[in-house]
Amino acid sequence: MRRQYLTAPEVARYAGINENELIRAICNRGAIDGVSLPEALSHAPLSVRLWLRDDVMLFTHALNRARAALKFAKQNRKRSNQSR
Repeated sequence: MRRQYLTAPEVARYAGINENELIRAICNRGAIDGVSLPEALSHAPLSVRLWLRDDVMLFTHALNRARAALKFAKQNRKRSNQSR
């Protein structure tokens, strides 16, 4: 049976992001590529803070969609500039 909770390094690994980028975003209460971070179960120190696996899955899915949209928009801008 899989674990229901993930630690910060596991969240970073699952989401495919650099652990330092995740920690920086957590400390600044920000977002990564415009996607808000999932809420942790408590505001414990980062070494023991936990996130629900389902929340991390939703975050990762949203992050992948946002990155794909950014990539698509960048490609379209490049194509439109070439056609002029």
